[in-house]
Amino acid sequence: MRFRRNQKPKLGIELTPLIDVVFLLLIFFMVSTTFVANPGIKVNLPEASSRPVSEKPETIEITLTKEKRVYLGGQEVALEGLKSGLAERVKQQGEAPSLLIRADGEVAHAQVVFVMDQAYQVGISQLSIATTEPGM
Repeated sequence: MRFRRNQKPKLGIELTPLIDVVFLLLIFFMVSTTFVANPGIKVNLPEASSRPVSEKPETIEITLTKEKRVYLGGQEVALEGLKSGLAERVKQQGEAPSLLIRADGEVAHAQVVFVMDQAYQVGISQLSIATTEPGM
């Protein structure tokens, strides 16, 4: 004797495995994506084939444009006020930070040397100059 109820088989899509797969894809793309921090200041960096220098969190960034504008940490400063701005940043960070100079390829060498001299006068001894890889 078989007792059988009138039960219809459950038809439907299991959402748990689907959600798991979507989350795994999301995590994969989040981990494999590289984020490039390009500031809003357009600069054509010179090319160099040397290996890139790793940027430290205490790095101060100065950008020099071909229009002879100077940006300290993304904010435009006058060339005469650069030394005081650098001194203020060094005082805020406590230890001697490093300096990254992002100079356009058309910027005069004298202006880059001036920035380097101002940094040295406030106690910054580690300097880096940003470049791009050839062919980029």
